[in-house]
Amino acid sequence: MNKENIIFLGIINNSEEFYKIFNFSQQEFSEETAIYNDKKIIITEEEIKQYFGNYKDIKELREIAVKYFADNIQGKTFDIGKFKNIRISRNTRDRYKKYSSDKRKLLIIPKILEILKTAKYKISSEPYKIRKDQIKIFHYFTNEIILENIEYKVFITIGEDDRGNLFYDLDENKNS
Repeated sequence: MNKENIIFLGIINNSEEFYKIFNFSQQEFSEETAIYNDKKIIITEEEIKQYFGNYKDIKELREIAVKYFADNIQGKTFDIGKFKNIRISRNTRDRYKKYSSDKRKLLIIPKILEILKTAKYKISSEPYKIRKDQIKIFHYFTNEIILENIEYKVFITIGEDDRGNLFYDLDENKNS
């Protein structure tokens, strides 16, 4: 799969890191995860204009997207199958604010809850390094979307702490 057609939401930032963590070759993984459901989440150019208007650059898009996130998504919880009450914290918003230079990650924010709720579970794994935030296991999910007429595979990371709390898109170096 072309790297341009992958969007990572969570602490895994690229396909090489994903394959390394799970010892998958790219071919094995892409065969296993070919197409998950017939109904992909579609985000049209009209919807993008509806949510974001005519932004002039990535900086302005980020400001609008982060405000939308804070007003409509932050603090919410969601379920993915047997994984219940996954919390979306301020950490997630702050990461979008500081680090998102990927325009695609910003453009999908208005549909992020739909993307998360319909994601498909792939695998769980213990952290591959010592963490300060009490996270004991990560659960990885995927979904497929169509953004501006291009199909993307979205990778999602959910962390579970030692008390069983579930968190979406953790900040890796902060204490809980």
